[in-house]
Amino acid sequence: MAVSLITIEKRYGTTTMAIFSVPLADREPVFMCVRETPYENEHRGVVIVDTRKFLKLWRADPYKHHQEIATGNPQTWRQDRKFTSATEGFSYGIKNPVPLAQVRYAEVKQTSVSHTFLWFGRHEQTRHVRSVSFIDGITRTIWLLSHGCEAFPVECPMSSALNLHRAASVAGTRVFTMRDVQHGRIPVNHPPSSH
Repeated sequence: MAVSLITIEKRYGTTTMAIFSVPLADREPVFMCVRETPYENEHRGVVIVDTRKFLKLWRADPYKHHQEIATGNPQTWRQDRKFTSATEGFSYGIKNPVPLAQVRYAEVKQTSVSHTFLWFGRHEQTRHVRSVSFIDGITRTIWLLSHGCEAFPVECPMSSALNLHRAASVAGTRVFTMRDVQHGRIPVNHPPSSH
């Protein structure tokens, strides 16, 4: 079973919301959403990421933001002080879906310098590091990972969403913007009748 966009609907008056069903290994699927805002919807992208690829990028963050959490595992993540809040948040189901995590993708050059003997024989090595960091949503993400999630949607600025898609997306998916949602330019897989 794959992540799927199950509905686009208006809630809370006139706010357009895209709701995703996210399958988990150890329980029923959970629901996540992204809402339009009064501005910049064409600059907000959604990417369906492969968990393994995403985790590798998160752990590669050269600035080591949230490194202790990134290098954790389901046992350590479940000990996070906000983990039970995520459990509660996901418990409301499709009636009140959890917002997508907001991430930023980056590609940076890292240069390391070494010397053969003291300050002689200087060698510089430059490597390109691809990584993701969080704007919001770490606890939601580790909650998903702790439940065996293999793929999930994230929100990312369009300025880097295409690169995130190339680096970590699920095969056969595409990037879309909230403007695409507003104008009905993405396919919807309707939910099973039991939900």
